[in-house]
Amino acid sequence: MDRSPAALDAVYEKMAPRLLSFIRLKMGRALRSRLESRDILQATFAKSFEKLDDFKGADSRALQGWLMRIAEREILDRADFHGRQQRDAGREVDAAGHEEVAARSRSILSRLILDERSRQLEEALERLPEAQREIIVLRAFQELSFPEIGRLLGKSEDASRMAYARAMTALTLALDARVER
Repeated sequence: MDRSPAALDAVYEKMAPRLLSFIRLKMGRALRSRLESRDILQATFAKSFEKLDDFKGADSRALQGWLMRIAEREILDRADFHGRQQRDAGREVDAAGHEEVAARSRSILSRLILDERSRQLEEALERLPEAQREIIVLRAFQELSFPEIGRLLGKSEDASRMAYARAMTALTLALDARVER
């Protein structure tokens, strides 16, 4: 995988909409009322730029999974911070010396357009039960195979396929109900 700044910007720009949707789903409504999901996206990109030497994958799918793990950790850290209702100055990162990373993240974010369809999809996903949301995230966002999903959820491959099919049916119905309103 080409790791030049221009190539990384192109890959990150392509992944940004999916990653932002993933972040919004993982945050949930309560945390999104206190935090901006785009801030999590920017922090994810900034941390990934800083730790790019730690990335051992060779393709965009591996990079996407790596970014999602960074985003999940960032969400957990911020949820924990807000849950404690106290400020821990030791966890703050000094932005001095990271201007290039911040500028590159802002550049990607400025090109990212949130359209109404993705907002409708997020709202429909939020109305689904947690188990259905999780299997959709694993398959559609993290692009895991059904055998991988089965191992994670403690189900057979066939059971995972059926659960995904039921979840997608429920999502379609939720979207149709949203459009009819």
